[in-house]
Amino acid sequence: MIFLKFGEIMSSPLAILGGSPVRTKPFFSRPCVDETDKAAVMQTMKDDCYSRFVGSNLPGTREHLESSSASLAELDAPYTFFGGQQVRNFERDWAKLHEVPYAVAMNSATSALTAGLMAADVGPGDEVITTPLSFTATASAIVAAQAIPVFADIDAETLCLDLESVKSRVSAKTKAIVFVHWCGNAGEFDELVEWAQKQGLILMEDAAQAPATVYKGKPLGSWGNAGVFSFSEPKNVMTGEGGMLITHDSKLAAKCRMIRNHGEVIPEMSDDDDFTVNLVGYNFRMVEMVAALGCAQTAKLERLNAIRNENALYLREGLSEVLVDYLKPQRLTHSESFAAYTAAFRWTGAAHGVSRNAVAQALRKEGIPVATGVGRLMSDHPMFQKKLAYGLNHFPFSCHLHGDMESLDYSASSLPVAHQVHDEEYLGFFLMGWPNGKDDMDDIIGAFRKIEVGLDDLKKLEEQEPVREVAFDRGRGK
Repeated sequence: MIFLKFGEIMSSPLAILGGSPVRTKPFFSRPCVDETDKAAVMQTMKDDCYSRFVGSNLPGTREHLESSSASLAELDAPYTFFGGQQVRNFERDWAKLHEVPYAVAMNSATSALTAGLMAADVGPGDEVITTPLSFTATASAIVAAQAIPVFADIDAETLCLDLESVKSRVSAKTKAIVFVHWCGNAGEFDELVEWAQKQGLILMEDAAQAPATVYKGKPLGSWGNAGVFSFSEPKNVMTGEGGMLITHDSKLAAKCRMIRNHGEVIPEMSDDDDFTVNLVGYNFRMVEMVAALGCAQTAKLERLNAIRNENALYLREGLSEVLVDYLKPQRLTHSESFAAYTAAFRWTGAAHGVSRNAVAQALRKEGIPVATGVGRLMSDHPMFQKKLAYGLNHFPFSCHLHGDMESLDYSASSLPVAHQVHDEEYLGFFLMGWPNGKDDMDDIIGAFRKIEVGLDDLKKLEEQEPVREVAFDRGRGK
């Protein structure tokens, strides 16, 4: 389609200058829900199955705390401490998909990451290194576990954590790393895994954007002590809201199962402190209808991931010879299995007179939704700038077990690459998933080709009216 339109694109001014836009029909980014999904949810209602969790210490609970997810799915019991049949089926499917023995379903990925950190005995006084380029939940989960986030810089090309920056942030208080597979990309993850293991650091994978993605022979999420996934509405597998933690560690899985479901009812006075710690009565449970939808969605994941992979690679190929001096795609370390949550690019043409913001405005006028970042880097949140989370005494930053609140540096100057990328370069397209296809990618390519042809005009416009800021947009269309 793009080639048929190219003559019109060449002859029409940029839409931002009054020309006809490349696209006039809405762009859609929505969940793939079919009759199978609806039937699965309706069946739970017909069976009056809503939540089958029991928060008390039922007979047999202690014996099953470290059972595999496959074994729990075989329990012949409608009500259990581990949830109902649909929750346990969802966990079994997710564990099998990611080649681990344990999966623990929760009400969000935020809850899953919080529980995982607490189960790994991360807590007051501990520092956890993570990226500033992520949704706020990545850092807030660390704070919810009573620990202190320390932000390392990113690699400009992969958009994932930069190992050398991580090394520079390590202190005597460092307990763990939370690595985010941004847009579904692993980055140079194997190098970080090897280094973290040598240092004895806990490694949590925020794989919310990378379900069933294989990197160097292993599924992402299965490399570290634990990995977490999100099932919020825009994700590859969607349950509205929801999350999953996976792990190879039976004791970590057992502790997560207790943290999820009012686990303070389980310990006895005779139990070791290691067993009892951090069981403070949280409720992170997933309901049966959500889990039933998750099972139905998981059955389609291979097809849905393939759509994202094909669209993202087609878009990258179509733009490979467009604006080559200015438009840089995220460097992928596993392109064959990359299932793009977002197709990410960097615009580096500001030094030549056309800013990222001007390009974003031009794209939107051409009918192309585009995101310019995540609202703000996590490190810029007032929680970290003011070091103010729980109460007015600056806990956990002021915790006596840490003892050096002033050493915590959340300034922009400490994260130069992340700020350069996010504030001045990032262009993200959320439109890789169903129902979008190559014709839709052609419209994105066409808009960039039109900008390439009209670049001098866009430069003149910006000289007259510099684009200092651009409105935040999710970039997901209708």
